[in-house]
Amino acid sequence: MHPHAFSADNQNLLRVLAWETTRACPLACPHCRASAIDCRDPDELTTDEAVNMLASAAEVGAAIVILSGGEPLLRNDLEAIAEKAVEFGHRPVVSCNDGSLLTDERIKSLAKSGVRHFSFSMHSDNEIDHDNFVRVKGAYQHALAAFARIKENGLSFQINTSVLPTNSNRLEELKNWVIELGASAWHLFFIVPMGRAADAGSEVDLPQAEIERVLRYVAAESDDWPIPVKVTCAPQYAQIRAEMGREPGSRGRSCMAGNGFVFVSWCGEVKPCGYFDLVVGNVREKALSEIYRCSTELKAMRSPEKLEGVCGDCRFNKICGGCRARAYAVTGNFMATDPNCKFSAGQRSKT
Repeated sequence: MHPHAFSADNQNLLRVLAWETTRACPLACPHCRASAIDCRDPDELTTDEAVNMLASAAEVGAAIVILSGGEPLLRNDLEAIAEKAVEFGHRPVVSCNDGSLLTDERIKSLAKSGVRHFSFSMHSDNEIDHDNFVRVKGAYQHALAAFARIKENGLSFQINTSVLPTNSNRLEELKNWVIELGASAWHLFFIVPMGRAADAGSEVDLPQAEIERVLRYVAAESDDWPIPVKVTCAPQYAQIRAEMGREPGSRGRSCMAGNGFVFVSWCGEVKPCGYFDLVVGNVREKALSEIYRCSTELKAMRSPEKLEGVCGDCRFNKICGGCRARAYAVTGNFMATDPNCKFSAGQRSKT
């Protein structure tokens, strides 16, 4: 293990590295961040380039390494990469979507290489609705079969659910379904208008008031649920919990983009998170550790006092900070107000 702090208080250490191993994916979800394609690109990072990236990442923190996509199971070198990740002190997890590819043999080989945890995106407990959303018939049943195989091998999986107009009023039923499946955690994602989601419109867009209602429901109820719940791309969840007198539910600021979290694309582009189109470097040109330490944009995101607009004035900006990716997608300024927060509608928080 080779992590080396670059700040006295360790607050800026890399805790999560998400690597888009490939853009290729058999599914065709309308909200896809990656705008996934049918086949692998020959310019994807090679095994050796991936290993060098992981070695460099270890210089700024031993991280959870999310092997994502597209569909990472389309790469046959995941096992070799996971083994190296473990050697460097990281914890590799696989974020996949096509259960048909997660065979018993593949689970065993990934487990042998050090993978202990998987995540799957599931957006409905209804087979027809889920398959229609991902545009692949049979995806729902393939996923359920994969969950059973994961459990049979003594490993764990989490469910990632995008909060959509079709499911935002059914979260109680979805929560019970996720628990029945045997998931170890449930992550709720709120759409950032980029990738395919930029053009998906009403199929994925939620009104601000509905987002607020969902977040308040989760904040009020989730502490009593038998599995942990994490909210992603809605950092105002932390201020809602604070207003309720509850712990924020995250370590440090709720938006981790560039601040404990970094994303590397299929071709080596480094971004603050996967929902940013903002490139701050490329691991083929510069070490990931140097990019993470020195990027002007990442350093700005770590400084709540530099936030602009309502987020700059907000008394919660040290625990929330607003979604930097959504601010960038909507306004072109990654330090601007998060348009999904209730305060962005005119209610300022220092009154």
